[in-house]
Amino acid sequence: MSTGEGGPDESRKDATNGAEPRISRVASRIEAHIPPAWRRPRRLLILAALVVVIVLVIITRPATTPSHPAPGTTVFGVGNQVMLRFVHSAGSVHVSAGPAGQVRITEHRNGITSAIHTHYRQQGNVITVTVSIENGLYTATWVDFNVAVPQDASANVAVAAGTLDATGLDGNVALHDSNGSIWANNVRGAIAMQTTSGSINTDRVNGQVSASTDNGTITSTATHLNGRSLVQARSGTINFHGSVDPGSHATFRNTNGATGITLARGSSVLVSARTPLGSINSQFPSVHVVDNSNGRVADGRVGQGAPGRLSIETKGGSIALNHGG
Repeated sequence: MSTGEGGPDESRKDATNGAEPRISRVASRIEAHIPPAWRRPRRLLILAALVVVIVLVIITRPATTPSHPAPGTTVFGVGNQVMLRFVHSAGSVHVSAGPAGQVRITEHRNGITSAIHTHYRQQGNVITVTVSIENGLYTATWVDFNVAVPQDASANVAVAAGTLDATGLDGNVALHDSNGSIWANNVRGAIAMQTTSGSINTDRVNGQVSASTDNGTITSTATHLNGRSLVQARSGTINFHGSVDPGSHATFRNTNGATGITLARGSSVLVSARTPLGSINSQFPSVHVVDNSNGRVADGRVGQGAPGRLSIETKGGSIALNHGG
């Protein structure tokens, strides 16, 4: 566990140990406990192999002491799973791909910079960043963060407010914003996005998507869904442009707002749409819209070849199914 104060006005010193002294210490301790019976060539060879394994584990573990290569920049050693928590942060957090084995956080202070205080804490792969501002000057003073995480790592990022965006990641990603918008650009893999009050936006996303907002819009462009994807808004519009991979199932739900689905050219999907109170409009003749006692329903198939499944459900909003350009 390690703690540190961020910001360009604070100095720090790194505590590092070389690998060679650690190897000698480990070997000496093990040798002191070797029974005489084990001091034979074959058994010593086995023991030497065990020592090598232990030393490799020690020297390849991610460092837990952060370094500060530049003012306002902090670097943490991490493994393949990263959890980031930004507490009391009202600025933006931009997450992008960086080198393996480390998380690099750079601050960009705005307004009355001397009133901003940042505190960093690392517990294993969990990094917590706490922001405090003197006299509560949140409207005039804030700090933005640029965060680089290993490209293929699983990243879980949560912010208190402001914009949260992720770019160029290939691992599993979870983005949570209590009060702000989420953006995902050029992301591959499973991605989960949730915001209480704010929009969700995806562009060039390819993977299993889970997107949920209580009060905001969801807009997707060039997005390709696979696996079991879920896109839902409780009060806001959904506007999706993309495709559903063969064998996958994508579900769109909207409580009180319109849902528009524009399928990319060449898409092949089985469509099932339901709304008790809204309307359904389809540009595909093969998707038939009918009225029944439960409202309006639409079923049919779009395209040729192995299909994906597309389910659309609304309560008080319209549904539109459109051709892609």
